[in-house]
Amino acid sequence: MLISGTKLVSRFVQKIRRPFNHRQFFSSKMQEQALERAEGSLAFSFLDDEASIEVYRESRTLFIMRGLPGSGKSTLASTIAGKYEDVCRVISADQKIRPEVSATLPEEYKALDEEVARCCEEGIAMVVIDDTNHQQERLEKLFELASEYQYLAHLVEPKTPWKNDLDVLEKKNQWKLPQSELKNLKGSLEEAVYPLYYGWFLSHKSQIYTEEKNKKFLKTLEELDEFKEHWGDFGETVSETGINLEEYFKRKGILHCTTKFSDYGKVTGTQQYAELEAVKEFYCSAFGLHITGFFVTPRTTGARIQLTNKQLELWPADSEKEAMPSEDLPRGSRAHITMGCAKDVEPLQTGLDLLEFVKLEKEGDQGLVVKDTDQGKLRYFGKGMWMLELSEKVTVKTIFGGFYPKEKKGKEGEEKAVEENKEGEEKKDSKENQQEVKPTEGKKKGKCTII
Repeated sequence: MLISGTKLVSRFVQKIRRPFNHRQFFSSKMQEQALERAEGSLAFSFLDDEASIEVYRESRTLFIMRGLPGSGKSTLASTIAGKYEDVCRVISADQKIRPEVSATLPEEYKALDEEVARCCEEGIAMVVIDDTNHQQERLEKLFELASEYQYLAHLVEPKTPWKNDLDVLEKKNQWKLPQSELKNLKGSLEEAVYPLYYGWFLSHKSQIYTEEKNKKFLKTLEELDEFKEHWGDFGETVSETGINLEEYFKRKGILHCTTKFSDYGKVTGTQQYAELEAVKEFYCSAFGLHITGFFVTPRTTGARIQLTNKQLELWPADSEKEAMPSEDLPRGSRAHITMGCAKDVEPLQTGLDLLEFVKLEKEGDQGLVVKDTDQGKLRYFGKGMWMLELSEKVTVKTIFGGFYPKEKKGKEGEEKAVEENKEGEEKKDSKENQQEVKPTEGKKKGKCTII
């Protein structure tokens, strides 16, 4: 039967007047994602900042989702996976482990952790743990895995408007948890988790490059006749044939520049530092740190860092005064990367050694220029203190965050905790070795090499 044109138009008008059914076009998950994006709840630097995305791709990061059921963790995890699909793995506890407050952890976590370990062994750049992670014991296990495999751990919470709204969460959570259970979980999630220390952590690629630059410096130094004349500065460690500086100095942990040592929140001022607008804004963000020199003392070897005004926003105002109360030294002059320590010397000493150079320079002592090398001017300040002033500063890629190793009972401190990272440095498979960067590589821009 033929239908007139008038009737066709009438039917079409009736259809478009009907309420639009979104379910015909979107799954409920897609609707949720669209809403969350509209609310800005996926506004994280590792998702929307191209500079940070580039650094994360060449780093090793363990993202630990944390939050109440229904708060948007899975959506955030899947969004990260979509952004880094070729270098990311999401490990989810959804449908496997019911979130609850209990005295012991479920046995099912053992299989989940084995999967995390496999991803780290493969060198997957981004490993995302999608779970509530509300128990301290659970966090400690994940931090332990991150330390073992030399991964930077990030605690990430959703930014959804309803993340703490129990009325909304009761309807959204897939476990159908009542408000009473959600309230119990919320209590444990409200407890602040502070790292051992905050700082800028070098990307995997930049770490390899910086290690090679420092090794070259040490090799140049130990072969100099002028250095041989001062072997006595290094005490009984020197043999008749000299000293192997690469063996003399041992490195622990991921290369980094510490901003605030917090000792899991026990250090005075930790809470105030964590609540700084700059710390909250730049957490998980990428930064380029400028290395202007390398130095050696009988105790430590390190890289000297020149901070920008933006980076100084993350630098505690009392850092230099805390180390040398009697001195008035420039803010940020303590910034450094510990490249290695002599036997029985703690990493904390590296910053103190650097300030000794700064103090001498402030007093007008620029050291004795011993040699112009292909890297820069090598100066000697006496007492085994050597400084290589780079002719071209090197910019290394870093991520600002916190280091969360399992807390040591008994003797506390950064140097004790990072020791557990030592074994992790050996967990580099053949694939990683093939990606090593030669010290001559990098993009040159003006008087700066960017790595």
